[in-house]
Amino acid sequence: MPGDTSSPSDAVFVTGIEFEANHGYTAAERRATRRFRVSLELHRSLRAAAASDRIGDTIDYRKVCELILRIGTESTFRLLEALAGSIARAIQELYPGVGVIIELHKLAPPCPGVPESCGVRLHLPA
Repeated sequence: MPGDTSSPSDAVFVTGIEFEANHGYTAAERRATRRFRVSLELHRSLRAAAASDRIGDTIDYRKVCELILRIGTESTFRLLEALAGSIARAIQELYPGVGVIIELHKLAPPCPGVPESCGVRLHLPA
């Protein structure tokens, strides 16, 4: 909105969306299906939506979830950074001017010490 001084704390968030896919650096990892978990914050002024009660004035988190699942399950990436970046850029294409903080976890990765998850956090400013 022109002249709008949005609060840096305004955000729509999605926490803990999960999917199964074949991402991984090695060919063996890409052959095996693993679980992934995504959480994200989408930073944008929510003032208009707070006043209008219209979904067109905010970010539709159902569309965001569909986008995450489509990219996460229909593409293959070697690096978690590339998968997270692809999701974040697609969200910014859908919602121009939104800042994205995405956290992506590979659950039960094939690592010594048997970690619960390994992952990345990526911030793409608006």
